[in-house]
Amino acid sequence: MLQSPRTLLVLLVMMRFFIFHNNLFYGVKICSFAKKKRVNFNMSSDNQRLQNFRRSPSFAIFTITMSIAVIGIVIGLSIPMVALRLNNYGFNELYIGIISAAPALGMFLIAPMVQRIVRWSGKRKAMLLATLVSAISLLPLLSTLPLWLLFPLRLVTGLASGVMICLGETWINELSPENKRGRILAIYTTVFTVSQLLGPSFIAYYGVEDKSPLLICTLIHFISVVLFILMDQKVGDRLAENAAQSNFSIIQFVKIAPGICGGILFFAFFDGTILSMFPIYGMGMGHTEAVAALMISAILAGDAIMQLPFGWLADHMNREKLYRICGIITLAASLLLPFLITQPYLIWVLLFILGATAGAIYTIALVQIGQYFKGNELIIANAAAAMLWGIGNLSGPLLAGVATSISPVGLPVLLVLSVAVFLWFTREKYSAQMVEQVSP
Repeated sequence: MLQSPRTLLVLLVMMRFFIFHNNLFYGVKICSFAKKKRVNFNMSSDNQRLQNFRRSPSFAIFTITMSIAVIGIVIGLSIPMVALRLNNYGFNELYIGIISAAPALGMFLIAPMVQRIVRWSGKRKAMLLATLVSAISLLPLLSTLPLWLLFPLRLVTGLASGVMICLGETWINELSPENKRGRILAIYTTVFTVSQLLGPSFIAYYGVEDKSPLLICTLIHFISVVLFILMDQKVGDRLAENAAQSNFSIIQFVKIAPGICGGILFFAFFDGTILSMFPIYGMGMGHTEAVAALMISAILAGDAIMQLPFGWLADHMNREKLYRICGIITLAASLLLPFLITQPYLIWVLLFILGATAGAIYTIALVQIGQYFKGNELIIANAAAAMLWGIGNLSGPLLAGVATSISPVGLPVLLVLSVAVFLWFTREKYSAQMVEQVSP
């Protein structure tokens, strides 16, 4: 049928082109398909890695630690700022103490409800809501407020802070392995203290009337909000389930663990007293407003820098013994305070040591809570800790205000008495009683 070799050659060339074209076409199709599959596979892999990251204990610990940083800044900035403003406006020490105690009252009131909040909303949503409420409660401080509004506003700040502290400490204790618990909680408390340290430093730099520190503090809240939004809801599910399973109560915790309760109560008392009334005490001893604020920073610096070493010690030696040693050193530092307050160099060393050992008492108390209590008992124990924090933070400024108005050395005398009470509750028989009742 083919008329000539030329025709045959043309047909062969056409067939070759057709075969090559089709192979090329299908080759491109196959490559394109494979590429799409690879992209889809990579996207799926990336999504899985993102989900794993959002559910990871490391991200949860980081997010919780950021939330305590927010509360640290709120407490460290707003309490001394409000106290110094009221002092500049001519209010007496007792009134300043009452206003300074409002956040602590909020923490005390909210603590018994934390378990119900977890059961109702879950951990992550509760932390989100508390962070937003805390941010909103700071905004009115940017303007001049009527005096009647100041106390309830500070109370709301305390309610939000109480939820974040209680749930944050519960969560991070649950996520911490026993052999690293001391160091993880030391990092947690260090971040809390460093954040508190920023408050007086802002005051010393900007002054008490400048709005910049409050604006910065409000904006930092929203970083924490974003992190909680990114966190997977399932990370907190176990806590919500645990919240509904046991009849263990706050009263039982206080009876079982008086030594732990004494440590938390002491440090809350110490923290509230130092932040609210130490600037007033320092100025009464002849120091300027800026120097008095920096004295708080020296105490908080000792707390911040030394918690990781104390956390390491808590992982490598008897925790009850370390607990008592810190109490004894704190007692000695409190006794020396009125004698060294006017010494230009020694006072800074003393304040650093005072902050380090007082802060270690709180860190070791949290470590022992995680060591001895699990599940729902851990939630209740931290709710009790939040209540005790509220009592200590509430009574500290009030009693310090009275003591400072009675005597120039009223504040250090109060510190001596408070740490002596703590040491009483860490006697051997109380420690043995706790171990006996909690141990399986």
